[in-house]
Formats: sequence, structure tokens, C-alpha cells
Amino acid sequence: MLWLTLGERAERLAEGGGSREVAEYALHVSCPWRLVGPDGLHAASGDYFTPADPSVDPESFDWDGPGGNWCDVRLRAFIDETASAPRVVTAVSADELGSVRLFLGDDFVLDVFPDSSHADHVETEFWRLLQPASASPQFVVGSFGIDRVPEA
Repeated sequence: MLWLTLGERAERLAEGGGSREVAEYALHVSCPWRLVGPDGLHAASGDYFTPADPSVDPESFDWDGPGGNWCDVRLRAFIDETASAPRVVTAVSADELGSVRLFLGDDFVLDVFPDSSHADHVETEFWRLLQPASASPQFVVGSFGIDRVPEA
């Protein structure tokens, strides 16, 4: 899953006591996505399954280990390259199938595109938008359509 934080930071009570810093918004993506920049594809969900280390066997590596996959490497590079001027969402577009595009300025776009059809016996969540520092309902998009669910 890709977790993005968007907006201003705020303190929130943490489970078990204390506090933690959260962003104004969070986008949790559970379907394919890609980050496109002026020079082409910068990172994509398929990169999770490519080892960061070229000497590692692609068939048996631990893709879920922190920093172990190519996606982690590419996203870290993007964050480092843009640290002095973080990306700002300048526009958003969506369609009736659950796809969403976040325009990030300077010709960067995050495309999120569902890749499974509706099945009566299985519900698939594609993505959700939430406000971690508030009790606002979460906006959830999946094979079931669009739903607003209470904060978890």
C-alpha cells in the first residue's frame, strides 16, 4: 500500500498515550499507481517487485522489507530531490471508475487507477482519503463504488 501525507502537520493523541505528528490529509492507495514527471515514469506500484539491489534474485527477494525494493529507492529519490520545495497538489481529477489524478506542479502527476472489476462476492478497496487529525468520515473508493465511513 502507498501512504501519502498531504497538507499541514498537526499533533494527535497516539494510541497507548503520548502524541504523534500527522498530516492534514492522508491518501492510502491499494491499487496500481504511477508517479509521472517531466522525464517520464518516475516510480510506480510495479516497482515494489523489483529488488533495489541488482545482485538479488528477483524471484526470491523480500520485496516488503524497508528499502529492499526499487519503489522505495525511487520514492526516496523523489522526496530527497523535492525536499527544498515540496510538491503541492495544484489540481485533482477523477472518473466514474475510481481513477484519480493528483497534479503536483512542475509537470508531476500521480495517477491512481483501479484494476479489478466488481464482483458480488468480494469487495476490493482501491483507495481512501482521510483526515488523520479529525473525526471526519473517510472517503473510500472501491469495487463497491464510493462510500464515506466513520474514522477507524
